Amino acid sequence: MKILLVITKSEIGGAQFFVLNLAIQLKKAGHDVTVAAGDGDFLQNALAAQNISFHYLEALKRKVSLFTSIAFMTEFYAYAKTNHFDIVHLNSTNTLLATLPLVLLRKSKIVFTVHGLSLVDANSRVNPILKLSFRIYYTIFLRLVDECIFVCNANLKEALQTKLVSHGIVVYNGIDENELAYLPKNEARTFFSDKYSIDFSDSFIIGSIGRLAYQKHYDFLIRVFPKIKKAIPNAKVLIVGDGPDFEIYLDLLKQMGIESDFYFVGAINFSYRYIKAFDLFVLPSIFEGLSISLLEGLFADVPLLCTRIGGNSEIIDNNDAELFELNNEHEFIAKMKYLAANGSTVASCNQVCKAKFRIEHMVDGYLAVYAKVLKP
Repeated sequence: MKILLVITKSEIGGAQFFVLNLAIQLKKAGHDVTVAAGDGDFLQNALAAQNISFHYLEALKRKVSLFTSIAFMTEFYAYAKTNHFDIVHLNSTNTLLATLPLVLLRKSKIVFTVHGLSLVDANSRVNPILKLSFRIYYTIFLRLVDECIFVCNANLKEALQTKLVSHGIVVYNGIDENELAYLPKNEARTFFSDKYSIDFSDSFIIGSIGRLAYQKHYDFLIRVFPKIKKAIPNAKVLIVGDGPDFEIYLDLLKQMGIESDFYFVGAINFSYRYIKAFDLFVLPSIFEGLSISLLEGLFADVPLLCTRIGGNSEIIDNNDAELFELNNEHEFIAKMKYLAANGSTVASCNQVCKAKFRIEHMVDGYLAVYAKVLKP
């Protein structure tokens, strides 16, 4: 099969890692794979290292307007008209606009992966009018795809209940365990110690990897940090990633006077390598699909603590010790204290959760979908 994977940005992120891993595995399986995306260097460079074709879409942007939307559809039409693909696999909200030129051309089957319900999620805090606009957008464009794939059962269930889609299937994100190269705990901690000229060796490190945007809800960790410090006096927080809320978080840290215990590290290529530095991996998200960083924490054998939303519960098989209700500070502190004392036991119990998130299951799932939509 000749397959085109499309995503909005080429920057570091969970969806980008998904596209990279899927492209690599599809190529290994003997398929002709190309990735198309907008701005960013990470994905393009990582694909080049694997000798996988990349096509830059200049008009594909995260922030859209009528002008940029028309420009993207025009650009994509021209590209798809001169390049035949059996499957065009779209992977982000803005790429759904490509369905119009693809339907006009009638040359390719269209698959779309919902990596998270985003602005139309029940927990999303956006303006109701904006949420309604996006719901209409999804309802229209998802009708044009040949198959809609969800990364967790929770998202599919909500999409069906709200009539966002009439049908869909679930294919879990997968991790290639053989390609993971975690640094040992001491080496990973040394990396952060050297970066800040601080000895983290005796600290209890609460860590996370994610985009600094309101979805990830890192302001919750900042607000609750005094209670964290009271419960665990040697606690430090390290957040790896960047995003639009960086300055907001810095101001909040200064207001609370906790800059010496709470660090925003910035984006790091292949940041999963440093997860073993964490004593506890925390994901306080408002909404999620199936977090790649949480999966990386699972495979690193680090105890996890995440909100009871999206696919988080499915990753840890509904283990209540590692779940807390959104914004529930009391439950968060109680679970954190339990995991600080019993982390290794809980992490060992997570071993059985890994099987369904192995890369081969993900690839088999997508190949089955591709074969299904290509049938006459």
